[in-house]
Amino acid sequence: MYLHYPRRRAAFTLIELLVVIAIIAILIALLVPAVQKVREAAARAQCVNNLKQWALGFHNYHDVNKKFPFGAQTSPLRLTFIPFLFPYIEQENLAKKFDYTKHFYLPPNVEFNAYTGVLANPLPLYYCPSDKPGELTLTSAPGYFRIRANYVVCWGNVTRTAPTPVPTTSMGIFGYDTADDSAKPRRTRIGDILDGTSNTLLMSEILMARDDPVLLSDPTRTDLWDNRGDITNDDHAGPGFMTINTPNSSVSDINPCINPTPPDPTMPCTRASTGRQMAARSRHAGGVNAARADGSVEFVSNNIGAATWSALGTMSGGEVPQQ
Repeated sequence: MYLHYPRRRAAFTLIELLVVIAIIAILIALLVPAVQKVREAAARAQCVNNLKQWALGFHNYHDVNKKFPFGAQTSPLRLTFIPFLFPYIEQENLAKKFDYTKHFYLPPNVEFNAYTGVLANPLPLYYCPSDKPGELTLTSAPGYFRIRANYVVCWGNVTRTAPTPVPTTSMGIFGYDTADDSAKPRRTRIGDILDGTSNTLLMSEILMARDDPVLLSDPTRTDLWDNRGDITNDDHAGPGFMTINTPNSSVSDINPCINPTPPDPTMPCTRASTGRQMAARSRHAGGVNAARADGSVEFVSNNIGAATWSALGTMSGGEVPQQ
């Protein structure tokens, strides 16, 4: 009598294992783009919400003060719009700590070689999640630690350090009343926006510079300073963007800036002290989010016409932007 024992199945063969791995790899490859699209959609929605919060803050400020705050000034104190909006963006505690009788770079506003100053607080409202949130968002040149941010105000269809008076028809809501006189910042009332608040830009996005590792170890290397996103600093064009070039333009920004190694093609830069300008930029695919003076926020395509974009940047140019 013979006893029959069930045969044990052999383990996976190498070919079978490779087939399973290939199937898993294909599924992952199909899944990753979908996950990335969901993440970007969420980041873009958060960015829109941030801009809405800023726009609401500006309007609340205007309701109380009957005009918008200035974008930046050098005299009698070096300040930008940021601390003036603290009470209107639910940051009353920062407003209480900020000393409005001092320049932005003095204690307690900024603490030298310390991240404890009022302007070193990395509020979520400062950042678009698509621009590598949390990565080197503090500028340290030379040791005056403060935040960088992604949201800046519209300077208009102009450059900074313009050699001649700025034409009224080129002015944005923010900027200076004559040429580049930063001691005479513009304080715009809604009634001054002759093109209409729905046809005039209030804010948009830019990309923040990252601190160079060499600069972090040697703050005297002024050739490595990059002030893009330095929105609490009145210098250069830190708190503003211009509509001379369309969103995410391949034309270089002109500013105290650096081209990192390896170069970042999304942040082209020409280092110069005159004719300074910065384009609206983001890491969203195909365009930038922008807030208009009526408080609305929309996604603006990189393909928007140059004339339309320029017209949106001015508040009394008399244009009728083609949507």
